[in-house]
Amino acid sequence: MTNKVPGNESSTKRSLALSFYTFLSRILGLIRDHFMAVSFGTGMVASAFSVAYRLPNMFRNLLAEGTLSQSFMPIFSEYEKMGVMEARVMAGTVLSFLFLCLSIFVTFFWLFAAQFLPTLVGGTPEYGNLVVELSLVLFFLIMTASLSSIFMSISNSHHKYFVPSLSPIILNFSYLAVFLFVFPFYHEIKDRVFYLAYGIVCGGVLQLLVQGWFVYKNGFGPIFRLDFKHPAIKKIFKLMLPAALGGSFYQIGLLVDIFLANYIQNQNPGLGAVVSLDYSQRLVQLPTGIIGVALATTILPSLLKDLREGREENVPKEIADVLSFAFFLTLPASIGLAVLGETVLDSIYYGGRWDHLATLTAFFPLVFYSLAIPFYSINKVLVSSYYAFSDTKTPLRIQLISFVLSVVVSISLMFFLKHSAIALASALSAIVTSSLLLFYLKAHQVRIPFVTVGKRILKMVPALFGLFFWLLFSEWVIKPNLQTWGTNTLGLSYASLSRLSLTLSMVPAVILYFGIATYTGLSESEIILGRFLRKWKQKKENK
Repeated sequence: MTNKVPGNESSTKRSLALSFYTFLSRILGLIRDHFMAVSFGTGMVASAFSVAYRLPNMFRNLLAEGTLSQSFMPIFSEYEKMGVMEARVMAGTVLSFLFLCLSIFVTFFWLFAAQFLPTLVGGTPEYGNLVVELSLVLFFLIMTASLSSIFMSISNSHHKYFVPSLSPIILNFSYLAVFLFVFPFYHEIKDRVFYLAYGIVCGGVLQLLVQGWFVYKNGFGPIFRLDFKHPAIKKIFKLMLPAALGGSFYQIGLLVDIFLANYIQNQNPGLGAVVSLDYSQRLVQLPTGIIGVALATTILPSLLKDLREGREENVPKEIADVLSFAFFLTLPASIGLAVLGETVLDSIYYGGRWDHLATLTAFFPLVFYSLAIPFYSINKVLVSSYYAFSDTKTPLRIQLISFVLSVVVSISLMFFLKHSAIALASALSAIVTSSLLLFYLKAHQVRIPFVTVGKRILKMVPALFGLFFWLLFSEWVIKPNLQTWGTNTLGLSYASLSRLSLTLSMVPAVILYFGIATYTGLSESEIILGRFLRKWKQKKENK
């Protein structure tokens, strides 16, 4: 008998559509990462680009994908109740103020980067100078991404997710355009890395233009005014400040990670610690980005609507449904990356300047990161839930605890586990963060039905066990025999055999997981399969 998901299913269903578009972006991201690994490997230039890109990316994540957009949406929703014109003026005022602040911040960075960055990253003077030069180009992304996030928040508040989901796709296309149309004419590795940096900035500008065009096309376009006394600025930044401080702990943690990874790399020449951690993180961001970001993006407007319309009793059910759905999708991803990590790394990155030694360097960080995939994903959902109550202080306190824990674990274990200690510390920190976020939701009278969620997770165990044992059999039995046969009989390359092995592992794994889940009556499986079956039937009827 099927166990129906109680409560409102709208967030999970809307997130499926958004997840599909995010999935396309992540696939393009994997293609991008393949070209990156083949072109730059794990050497000095790759490490310098990784550090230079991380710096603006940290601030972009803090603003564009975090506190700014989630603090903006509740206030924008309030102003829309007053009238469309009031909301447009409010949005334009915030954008004008944000543009001014970001201009000052970026200018400050450009003036002083050469003084502090070489000290932060360490290494040779050549390495430090390269990090500075690349950072000066890439730091402009903070401007385009942060302004884009306001336009995307306006679209999301009206439940228009398609064009906002194109934003990362546009950026990935800018990468691919450089790889395909510029790299063939330039073979010097340093020339290539600078052309790539300029191409990424062009992609950021295009992101901003597309998001702005879509908002104006739908009649929600901001009316720009520079009014420092507008009450919305004070409200948003009052909400944003604690969240930004909390996010800054995470970002400072990333800075500490960069410092520690560079230290480990300088102590172990040739290890490629910075790049190995970077590529491992990107693989983990595939499921967390598709699932966690999609669910978090759709649940915030849904919770705001419930609270605005006086349906507070729906909130615990809504959060519980989303948590169960997140676990259903992220637990198999966690198991898959942990068991097939080496094969996944070789399948995506192997070739050119990336050899099997680079894969082995990235393998253990990937395993440690993958253990926390469910928690990385649900943390995004839970933080969005706090923001729905305009509570940014509780996540701040929790993120401070997680920051201290992560730094202590990294420093304590790095002499034994080297760069893998940083990944393990991140995973443990994510687990602690999830536990605390769930515990303190009760302060908002949100009593999540943990027994119900626990029962749903227990119903997933047969499907998860089936998946786990199949993947072990595939990795330990099928893969070695396939490589021997493929090399001796078919003459296939190592990279081709890795991709074939991954395909033969993953396709049956997906079928097995959803098959067992459907047989045992998991409603999460029925939601996903039912959506695809309906679309298939509609296409068949339209023919």
